[in-house]
Amino acid sequence: MKNYSILICPKCKSELERKDSSLVCKNNHCYDFAKQGYVNLLLVNQKNSKNPGDDEIMINARDLFLKEEYFSKLKDEIKKQIVGNNLTILDAGCGSGYYSEGLENFGNLYLTDISKIAVKKASVNKNAISFVSSIFELPIKDKTIDYILNIFAPKPQNEFLRVLKTGGKIIEVVPGKNHLKELKSLFFNENMRENEEKFAYNELFLQKTNKLTYKATLKNNDDVIHLAQMTPYWYKGAEKVKDMLKNVNTLEITFDFIINIWSIKM
Repeated sequence: MKNYSILICPKCKSELERKDSSLVCKNNHCYDFAKQGYVNLLLVNQKNSKNPGDDEIMINARDLFLKEEYFSKLKDEIKKQIVGNNLTILDAGCGSGYYSEGLENFGNLYLTDISKIAVKKASVNKNAISFVSSIFELPIKDKTIDYILNIFAPKPQNEFLRVLKTGGKIIEVVPGKNHLKELKSLFFNENMRENEEKFAYNELFLQKTNKLTYKATLKNNDDVIHLAQMTPYWYKGAEKVKDMLKNVNTLEITFDFIINIWSIKM
């Protein structure tokens, strides 16, 4: 049975309870579930635009690309970092929920993103609780989360510290220096700069760090375009490069990930 007890009302911060097709707090603030099964807990004053988060083109491209399993090694590596059972796991900035697939087997899984389009896709996982929210203002009780997944997403350190249990951990994934270097070189040529590998959480203890690097050949033009569209390069790149990519049917790409495991300093 899904456990909604860690969720709180974004308006008054009191506990939410499921009643029929809604979540309701003691002050009768009510949040209805969409037909897809997710609930919107993002207040209007928490939005910075009408449709915050990644746009529909980027979300759809990412979803289609991830379904081809080029990142399956990363997903497997993330799963290896989860230890225990009866856990409470939060995928913060979940996108379509790809990286947390299967993690509901460890306990209660919660998926959230500021993009309603992304959460709608993530809600296909009927064993997880999916909700729209800002990860800078999580509608979650203090000290209730065992693991936070922070995969290519913003890093609100104070908010993560608030919701993590004592002994809780953050699994952070950031791009390594050589991530997508072949694609990047197409857009930026000799002006290409390496990714900067930064440490994000100065109030947390870096328990360990792993590097995952491998190459894969994109097998068709759709995959090449979808990969480009899920990166900032597509939106910053020259139009002639976008036109050129329409004729690229295969492309060898370097995937370079850094997986950091952070824990609360004791």
